[in-house]
Amino acid sequence: MKQNRIINFPEPVNSHASCPGPEGEGDRDIFASGEEISPEKLRLELLKERKRVVQWRILNEASVILNSQLDSESLPLKIIKYAKKLVSAEAGLLALEEIKDNGLKIFKHYTFSDETKEELIEEIVQKPLGAIEIILQKGEVINRNSGHYTPDDLYGFYTIKRNLLGIPLYANNKIIGALLMANKNEEASFTQDDQELLMILGSQLGIALENSRLYEKIDKELQIKVNELEHVNEILRKQHVILEKSLEMHNQLTGLVLRGKGIEAICDTLTAFIGSPVQVEDHNFNIKATTMHNTTARFVSGKELLENKDYIGQDYELFQERKPVEIFPALNTTQYLVPIVAGQQFMGLITTVLTHRKLKQLDKVAMEQGATIIALEMLKQRAAVEQTKRLKENFLEHVLERNYESEEWMHHRALELGFNLKKIFQVITVEVEPGRTDKSRPEIYQEIREFCVDSFPNDIVITKNNHILIMVSLNHKDKEDGVKPLVESLKERLSFLIEEGTWWVALGTFCDKLADCVTSYRNAIASLNIMKVLNLKNKVVSYDNLGVFSLIEINPENFAEFAKRTIGPLIEYDQKHKTQLVNTLNLFYKYNSNVLKASRKGFLNPSTMKYRLRRIQEITGLNLKEPEISLQLQLAMRLTNIDCSYT
Repeated sequence: MKQNRIINFPEPVNSHASCPGPEGEGDRDIFASGEEISPEKLRLELLKERKRVVQWRILNEASVILNSQLDSESLPLKIIKYAKKLVSAEAGLLALEEIKDNGLKIFKHYTFSDETKEELIEEIVQKPLGAIEIILQKGEVINRNSGHYTPDDLYGFYTIKRNLLGIPLYANNKIIGALLMANKNEEASFTQDDQELLMILGSQLGIALENSRLYEKIDKELQIKVNELEHVNEILRKQHVILEKSLEMHNQLTGLVLRGKGIEAICDTLTAFIGSPVQVEDHNFNIKATTMHNTTARFVSGKELLENKDYIGQDYELFQERKPVEIFPALNTTQYLVPIVAGQQFMGLITTVLTHRKLKQLDKVAMEQGATIIALEMLKQRAAVEQTKRLKENFLEHVLERNYESEEWMHHRALELGFNLKKIFQVITVEVEPGRTDKSRPEIYQEIREFCVDSFPNDIVITKNNHILIMVSLNHKDKEDGVKPLVESLKERLSFLIEEGTWWVALGTFCDKLADCVTSYRNAIASLNIMKVLNLKNKVVSYDNLGVFSLIEINPENFAEFAKRTIGPLIEYDQKHKTQLVNTLNLFYKYNSNVLKASRKGFLNPSTMKYRLRRIQEITGLNLKEPEISLQLQLAMRLTNIDCSYT
């Protein structure tokens, strides 16, 4: 323990002045001198010894309390009372560092003339004053009588009249507080014995306070650990419940797949488990299964989520990061969307809508498991579709090459593969010539194949002789416009894939029988060759719109050469200079060479029409007024399909 420095002040003469040290030493000197002791003096000495015994008993009791009590809240009052008894003081004060509030906690205890009355005061101060400040900052012991202090020196007491004894309290060689006693009974001064006994008590109090604080800190930390452990146990218990129910749900869903019940059964099972409607969409946002008709709640489909700017963040999470998202499409409505993913491939999404209740963890687990099981079912279905597709593609190649035993066998095989022989068929030919910065031809063909399979799954797509061939089947009533969506989609896709290169799309004739598909294929190839000879780039031509060429059996190369010789220079000029001279010429002949009527119908000034006709004659070197030349030009324009609706 740190050595205390004691400040000595002049004291008034008292009964202990003749004793050179503690009272016990003075007494031993008297008895050892052999002098005659009077009865009165002997009585006084016996009283002192009795007092000393009482003090040590009090000190022992206090020591027992200090060694057995680990509650720092109850210690101060007990110690103040023991200290007051120990030195016979009327008032006691204990000042302790308050760790939480960075100040001092002051305990003051007073005993009045009526010993049954007492008062305990507790307060927290930020700065020590008076005797407390001296003890805490300098570590000094104060033992003063009333003549050696002012009221300001005795901060903390308001009934001090006679004397004061104060000592520092240590813990781990650091001052943690001060213990002060005031107003010794019978108006005597505090003796050296009082001081030493109080210091012994103070040293034990410092150790006890430090131990109690350490114990409480450890106990608090232990309680925190216990609470954390209980919290973890509760989480584990809930997770265990979720895991058990999750396993049960997984077994149910897996059983549906194994029994071949399909996506509809999975959707119904999830709806029953969650208690809310569920919808499944594929990667093109086509509905594969739904129970949403059971609810009137507002919900957002996958396509709406992708197009709605209000859901940009959720859109990225769902479709790019492939994570489930939670949205709130209406008041008191929660929607949970989970991507259906196989490997890195997005295959669709599954969504549920809850009204007037929150989404539970078990609901999320069920939805995510459902997405996994549906992905397996979709893969299974896709594998079956792919197998059928490959068989149909091989069959189509045999048909186009006439590589089959008989038409009877072909019809039988077609029925086995699921062809509807009551429909009409048409073959479309696609050819590309990639530019320098475009992808390679095989890569482009692969993308076109995948695009057609995804967007038009009922059509058959094969690659043959550097062409892509698409065989479409239509109902008779859809003959006119049934193929138009495919053609428009092809044009848009090819324009996106090819920036510098060239593409051609040619449509063959319609046929009522599968065996006639070879004729449709040859007509499409013939149309494509004419387009290439005439340098008709990035256009769609239908064989049925070739007019005279489609009615007579003439060599396509010779016909193409004729068209190129007559109308070819004009086509090249339009392409080079971004003009519309061919359209002007077509308009001129459409209205029987009437300049005024043609210009009015084409929203042109007559002088502009006349100027363009002169330029046409200059470029082609042909006289438009000659009937034979006019016939050749009109026939050439029909052959080049300039007025075809697909161009």
